[in-house]
Amino acid sequence: MKRYESVKRLSVLLAAAVISMAAAFVSEARAVSNTEVPVTLHLDMNSRKTSIYDGYSSYLLGNRVSEIDTFIVTRDNNNVNLDDVILNYYLITYGGNTQKYLECTVYGLKEGQHYPVIRPETVERETASGQLYENLERSYMVELMLGDAKKQYYFLVYPESEMNEYRNILLGKWVQSSAGWQYRYQDENLTSWALINGQWYYFGTDGIMKTGWQEYKGQWFYLDPESGVMRSNCRINGYELDSNGVRI
Repeated sequence: MKRYESVKRLSVLLAAAVISMAAAFVSEARAVSNTEVPVTLHLDMNSRKTSIYDGYSSYLLGNRVSEIDTFIVTRDNNNVNLDDVILNYYLITYGGNTQKYLECTVYGLKEGQHYPVIRPETVERETASGQLYENLERSYMVELMLGDAKKQYYFLVYPESEMNEYRNILLGKWVQSSAGWQYRYQDENLTSWALINGQWYYFGTDGIMKTGWQEYKGQWFYLDPESGVMRSNCRINGYELDSNGVRI
């Protein structure tokens, strides 16, 4: 019965997408005309893009994440004061009429701070109800605001144990610049951690591949000086690295 309802719901969503195609174009045009916040969200662990229904009229590119995933923000130019930026967390549900719930608002952001993609209190409540991973029925949205400008990011939540399947990026390409190596994926240079063809790499917020010892959330990792691949289960400079690449 549950499988039948999920298939039925998916059919309804696809039908709604076709019927409301004109409305979707209007929605997209309106979004493009708005001034975007000059701040960029960087997932700490990249995943392949996927199409996510916004609950109203459009399917947008977003990301699969787990309930423990985090992100940082950076300014797109030096004129931006992150103290003026507002961060809104939303839960969007599709059962019957679309409902958009404001879960939390954060006033003023800090560069380099790791923010949860999904608020812990939201994870706790949705887990208790058994609905956290019901991706045909809900999505999660993070919104950055500065004055009247907005920038929105959409997410679907999957168990952490399944995420490497969706994090493994296969179809991008390596690009070398005067600053170093970058990895181009879906018209963007990857930043932060990325699993590429089964190997972990770490990129700065400028998109340049890191090498050598790198600190991340208080832990140290070693990236091969030549290839940039994260090393694990070995000894480097007298330090043991465990199976996750963490210096012991």
